[in-house]
Amino acid sequence: MHTYVKKLQSKPEHIRKQILVVSLLVCMVIVGLVWIGSLGYRFNKKNVVEVKEEIKPFALLGQSIKETYNNVTASVGNASLLKKKASEELNTESQVETGENVETGKQVDLIQIEYQ
Repeated sequence: MHTYVKKLQSKPEHIRKQILVVSLLVCMVIVGLVWIGSLGYRFNKKNVVEVKEEIKPFALLGQSIKETYNNVTASVGNASLLKKKASEELNTESQVETGENVETGKQVDLIQIEYQ
C-alpha cells in the first residue's frame, strides 16, 4: 500500500486529479447501487398496511379548515370566559375596597383604622 501511494505521489497533478475523480465516481456508483437495492427490500415488505381509502385532497382541505375554525372559536370562547372572569374579579375587588358584602360564602368584617 505504501508503494502504491508513493507511485501516485510521483505522478503529475492532472493525472492525480483524474484518478481522484474516477475513484469518487466508482465509489458513488457503488453507494447508489446499494441504496437502490435496499429500496426494493424496504418497499416490498409483506406486512405493509395498504391504504384502502383514496386520499381526497378537497376533503382533507375541508377537514383542516373545520379543525382550524373549531380551534379558533374555542380559543376565542376561552378568551371571552377569561374576560368575564377578570371583570367579576375586578367587581369583587371593588366591593371589598368599598366595604360591601361579597358573596363568596365568607363574611369579612372590616375594621376602620384611624391614622394619627
